Amino acid sequence: MKKSVLGLMLSRGVLVSLFGMALSFCFAGCATAPASWKPLIIEKGIIQYDTAWEKEVIIKGDVEIARGATLTIMPGTVVKFVKIEANGPDKLYAEDKIEHFPRAELIIRGKILAHGTREKMILFTSADESPRVADWGAINMLDTEDNVLEYCEICYGHTSVHGHGGQVTVANCYFHDNGVAIGHKTVKEYKTEGSMTILNNRITKNGGGVLCSTASRTTISHNEITYNKFFGIYGKKRSVANVTYNNITHNGKGIILWLTQGFSISENNIYDNEKHNISLMEGQKWDVDVGNNWWGTTDVQKIKDSMWDRDEDETLGEIDFSGFAASPIERAGASW
Repeated sequence: MKKSVLGLMLSRGVLVSLFGMALSFCFAGCATAPASWKPLIIEKGIIQYDTAWEKEVIIKGDVEIARGATLTIMPGTVVKFVKIEANGPDKLYAEDKIEHFPRAELIIRGKILAHGTREKMILFTSADESPRVADWGAINMLDTEDNVLEYCEICYGHTSVHGHGGQVTVANCYFHDNGVAIGHKTVKEYKTEGSMTILNNRITKNGGGVLCSTASRTTISHNEITYNKFFGIYGKKRSVANVTYNNITHNGKGIILWLTQGFSISENNIYDNEKHNISLMEGQKWDVDVGNNWWGTTDVQKIKDSMWDRDEDETLGEIDFSGFAASPIERAGASW
């Protein structure tokens, strides 16, 4: 009996010892474990120095990157904009400033370098649980050069990427559910000419696709511009653009031109847009040459019926589609 009690005591001693060791290990582990990670919260304000964002960033008002500073956004970062009161106290600038938007903006006076990857795209979106178009304003570039947005998904903005006298390359990005995906113009008060290279993007299911305005210069090449409610591309007010190798289909209107002589449009697939494949607006009195595009058919009358020009309104210029492609342009569209 004594041996049995002694054995039981020894067994209990071993158990107590092991339990104590386990507790010691647990407390030691807990003492060295890192604190839980939290998103970076940014209130309204101006960032004066070079900075980098990663993981998750929540923007709660206008945030400006000052002239001379660079914002670098790391692959896989999620940037969420809180839906603020339109033109309210979380705005940096008065509502009468036409180069700004009603809700929260990321204002770039310095530089933005957002280099995502195909595997780790950067996301710009609404912070709302039920996001809607125009929950936030824009990535708004003002009088700034050498900006890059690459492999980004951008959604629920007003005019999600916009340049007022800004120079930017937008490549391999996915735009959806924005008021307008991309827009820009030259502003006479700024020294930088509005200039964009829009390459290999998917621009779909927005109110409008690409808006080129007021003496801006744009290269639009190898994009999928599809299912945008009002237009795929809208060129106006002396804007100049080279539009090549795009698929521009299933938009309200494919291409709209107003008060511009500077659009070169060739080697695109432009077809099955709801109202017109290409449309001249009142005041567009200049002729437009759109040769060597595929219009979804080789039937001349059907091609003509998909256009709006002098035949419908004698004050407009003429769309010359002679020399149209006899089959789809194989190299057109995005490659991802």
